[in-house]
Amino acid sequence: MKTKFLFPLLIIIILITSCASKEKPVRERDETFVADVPGFVVKELPLYAAFGLSSPKIYNFKATFYPRTNYLYVSARIGIDVIEIGFSYKERMMLKDAKEKYIELYSNGLIENKKPNKKNAFASGTVEFNWGTSSPSRSSIVPYYVNTQYILDNKPYSRLFFEQTKESNGGEFSSPRISIYISPSQWEKIVEACNQERLIQMSDEILKEAEDF
Repeated sequence: MKTKFLFPLLIIIILITSCASKEKPVRERDETFVADVPGFVVKELPLYAAFGLSSPKIYNFKATFYPRTNYLYVSARIGIDVIEIGFSYKERMMLKDAKEKYIELYSNGLIENKKPNKKNAFASGTVEFNWGTSSPSRSSIVPYYVNTQYILDNKPYSRLFFEQTKESNGGEFSSPRISIYISPSQWEKIVEACNQERLIQMSDEILKEAEDF
């Protein structure tokens, strides 16, 4: 009689244990993951930018954070293309250092009025660069470098220059050559909006709202 009841109980225990073992483990945060939540817009900011050899014009940039990959994408329509530039956590930390170097040079009046190039850059890296005429349908890993350039009433802006690069799949198209100009005050707004602690806090708020019961 006891065996009759023990056998179903044993089956139930095995099933419960099996289901529990198949639960998805909680992933720890690192440089490539913050939280399992969808992307969200962090900041919109008008900045000067130039397409190819054209003169700088104002474009509206939008920054979107993706917690599942810890990537921050900056998008805008510049010239004939919609562009989307993806910065990893590592690249964002490098840009933060470049910003501090630029602010130091600017504050001490040490920015020389000379043509920007790779030799006088004080930071460089690579980004995921997506582009297309109606939407970002092509992609490449693009080198960029940071230096300064005098524009707009001879003011020394920080300049992010993204080199023209063939698309990653070996296609015939190349990414557009883009320059983005950032002033000292604009850098402060960007750093405030896009610092990692704030991005984590915003991700946690989304996660909490989704899991509230």
